[in-house]
Amino acid sequence: MILVFSHIASEAASELVTQFPAETAFLITASAFHQTVRAEISVNDFLSTCLRINGQKINVKEITGVVTTIPFFLRQEFYYIDPADRDYVCSEMNSLFIYFLSTLSCRKINPPSLRSLTGLGLHKIEVLKTARYLGIPAWPATLKNGSPTRTNPSSDTEFVRCTLIGNEFTTEEQPAMGRRYMKQLSTYYSMPYLSGIFVTENQKDYFFSDLVSVPDITPPENQKAIVKYFLNPD
Repeated sequence: MILVFSHIASEAASELVTQFPAETAFLITASAFHQTVRAEISVNDFLSTCLRINGQKINVKEITGVVTTIPFFLRQEFYYIDPADRDYVCSEMNSLFIYFLSTLSCRKINPPSLRSLTGLGLHKIEVLKTARYLGIPAWPATLKNGSPTRTNPSSDTEFVRCTLIGNEFTTEEQPAMGRRYMKQLSTYYSMPYLSGIFVTENQKDYFFSDLVSVPDITPPENQKAIVKYFLNPD
């Protein structure tokens, strides 16, 4: 059983669910909680926890994978809650599902952290420090009021994305140097999905620029790799 967490407007999330065998994957959104999901979460005996999704009762032991495509739920998604209570309900639901997803023992793209439902939730400075620690050359970063800003590239500057899902890269065109750096970052962070942005000016030397840990499920090649990660584990 695969759970896909997303928002209600994501066509890619609905499409991803259909890529799995029939009735083995479910889409969960905050906007439809009140209609599709009932939870009986036990803190003292988590393995007895059950979810009822679209009327089907599922024990947590039946959940074999989770794909989380959003870093957190938004208050606007809880339109069915009294406006005065939405901030509180949204905060509580984010906390609840961070606990729930953290406690599940199945495969996850990506596992939550204290900051996010999926992935790392790290500031760019933290990521660049990790790259430096791993010996990965980094592209100079500029900050304005604590937020990274993108410098104007020269006509020779090229930005290249390398996306790793499990042990496979999503396209063959990704440069070997970028692949090597992404393997290092994936191992260090223990994240099955990572997408790195690299900068090159000669298509020979590649410099690390940024890291994305929230899964992008829009590209068909990413969807294919995600399904393979769950259905054909190494």
